[in-house]
Amino acid sequence: MTIEEARNEIPNINDFCKCACSVCTANDWHCPTDCETLEKARRMDFDRIVRSYAKNEGSWSKVFRFINRANVDYEKGR
Repeated sequence: MTIEEARNEIPNINDFCKCACSVCTANDWHCPTDCETLEKARRMDFDRIVRSYAKNEGSWSKVFRFINRANVDYEKGR
């Protein structure tokens, strides 16, 4: 998958979070707030997430693993 294809599927962080929630396998039928993974994703540079999504051919489990293992500065964009 190319980065352009990935960007078409997840054009922004809000759409990414909606898609991530729809594929989530958590036992809760409704999550009132973002999980830790999505909170961390919102602090990350979105381009890093898109590149991971493209590299992993849209595999959500691999993208979630990438986010959970990523080092993130608390200043957005680093």
